[in-house]
Parts: sequence; structure tokens; C-alpha cells
Amino acid sequence: MSHAHISLRNIRKTYGDAVAVENLNLDIEEGKFVAIMGPSGCGKSTMLRMLAGLEDVSGGDILREGQWINELSIWERDMPMVWQSLALFPFLTVRKNVEFGLRMKGVGKAERKTRVLDWLQKLGLEGYADRGIDQLSGGQRQRVALARCLVTEPSVLLLDEPLSALDAHLSVQMQGELKRLQRELGITFVYVTHSHSEAFSMADTVVIMNQGRIEQAGSPEDIYLRPATPFVARFLGGSSIFDCKARRLKSGEMVLEGPDGSFKCTGPEMADLDEGQQVSLIVRADQISVTAKAGWAENEVAARVVGEEFIGALVNLRLETAAGTAITVQLQQRDMQALDIEVGTTVTASWHPEDGHIING
Repeated sequence: MSHAHISLRNIRKTYGDAVAVENLNLDIEEGKFVAIMGPSGCGKSTMLRMLAGLEDVSGGDILREGQWINELSIWERDMPMVWQSLALFPFLTVRKNVEFGLRMKGVGKAERKTRVLDWLQKLGLEGYADRGIDQLSGGQRQRVALARCLVTEPSVLLLDEPLSALDAHLSVQMQGELKRLQRELGITFVYVTHSHSEAFSMADTVVIMNQGRIEQAGSPEDIYLRPATPFVARFLGGSSIFDCKARRLKSGEMVLEGPDGSFKCTGPEMADLDEGQQVSLIVRADQISVTAKAGWAENEVAARVVGEEFIGALVNLRLETAAGTAITVQLQQRDMQALDIEVGTTVTASWHPEDGHIING
């Protein structure tokens, strides 16, 4: 049964008057892959460095298996980190790079040799043991950095944007490799990334940070389908956000009314709304349809086409309403061609009442 392997309680980090992390609370379950996301400067890497012991906390507690570890040294914490820069030793061979952590722990020569060769084999590097780091490709260097951390058999591995320097094809390949290793080894991975695709394809839990705080934490599916705040919806992209107020009709039905019109929503949140309450209506891009004429759906809004983004078989259509609301619609290429529209054309965007998600406030 999974449980909190690491707990962060009311963590705060300041640099003089600047606050990097504020009132951060998070439980990281044992054996899970946790991805931390957020814009630059949100505090995600600072949080990772505090976990590793590279930064002192200004306030709050870090617990591991219920034990307070704030003042433990880097070596005592045993949470190795795979760096964005990889931080490999250029003057050492692949074998000696991987062996480094074992040497620092005082592991005997015979055991070092066995464990290093084992990990080189697991990561497909057995033929590169005596090569210099400058003789390796980017993907091979990435594997050396992983082997150097994993050879010490940690229960927690910290990763700070480790794939950011790789090309797209190699990055996807390494994502599969990382997830496979994590599942096979049962190690807790805490992974900082800017990439939505990396986080959502690999992680069991995704944490979205903003201005030093956690905006939302949950499964990739939950965060994608039910963003908790307008910031999360905007950060993830691919959703349209309508500012509305709740209004009760004479019939007793509650609707959402805003600058773009009146909309129906059948989500469970509707039952808890008060007259005049300000909300954000979130509609995902793949739930919105586009037609040349109005009158086909309960929720409709006229909008002008302002741009197109082709992504293989899909097209992201950018629209803007008269009130200035940005709408994103995701269409199949063939559907886009059938519409026969271009930038500047006015169209009708529509969606079903059950496809809206309400965020209070």
C-alpha cells in the first residue's frame, strides 16, 4: 500500500526580501512518479534543491518516512539528482563517472565493479565503459547521468529538467526509458519540467506551481479534465475561459451569463452556485465545434478566426469573440478543410452543456 514517503509542511524559502516558495504543502507517495510544473521563477527547482539539501529551508519541515530531515546533509539524505546540465565529469571515463557515488560511500572495489557493470548493461552502455564523456551522444550522456545516480540504489531520485537539451525524437525515447526504469525499480521520482508532454505522459501525480505556491496537485487526467483554477487552465493551454456570473431564470434554471452571452452548464458545480456569483467557465478545445452558421447548439458564440496552427493530423483554430475572449478549437484536418474558412472569417463556436467545467471565483 502506498503512503507518504516524503512530506513537505508549510515550506517557505526566501532570499532577502524575495519569496521563492511560500506555504508549500505536499505529500509524495512511495514509489510514485511525481512531476512538478510551472512557469519560470515559480519555485519548482528551488523546491527540488531544498529536498536534495542543496538549499536550506527558511521555514517549515521536510519529513521522510515521518522523520524530520531539514538539517541532514546531502549525503545523509541519499536523494541523488540528475541535473539539466547532467554535471558529468569530463575528465573521467563512463565507468568512473558511474562509479563516483559508490566511491564516496566507501563501497569496496569488487562490489563497485559488479554494480557499475550491471547498470551500464541495464542502460545499454556496456560497450562504452572506457570512453570519455566527450565521445558520447546526448542520449548516451543522459544514460550515464542516470546510471551514476541509480547505481547507489536510492529510494528517491530527483530530476531537474533532464531532457531539456535533447532533440524531440530522443526526448520521447528517453521518456519511455525513464518511465520503464521507475516502474521496474519502484523508486520515487520527483521530476521538474517545463514540458506538458513529459509530465502528462510519465507522471502518476502532476503538481502545478505558481509564484511559490501549489495551484493544483493530482493525477494527469484529473488536472486535464478538471483544472482547479483559471491559472492552471491557462498554463496547460488548450482551453477557453469565459468570465461569467450565475443568474437564475424565472423557470428556476441557473445559467451562466457574461460578455459573450448566456450559457447552460449541467456540471455538478451548478447546484452550489448563488445568484450573481462570479465564476470561470472552462471548455476544452476538443469539446468545441465550429460551424459557418448559428442555431445548431444550446451554447453558441460568434467569433472571428484569428489564426491556425497545424499539428500533423490536427489543427488548432484560434478564435476571438467581439468581447475579446480567446477561444481555441481543436479540429481534424479533414474537418478544417470541409469548413473552408480563413483568417478573418466569422464563425460560430458551440459546445454541449455537459462539456463545460466551472471554477468558482
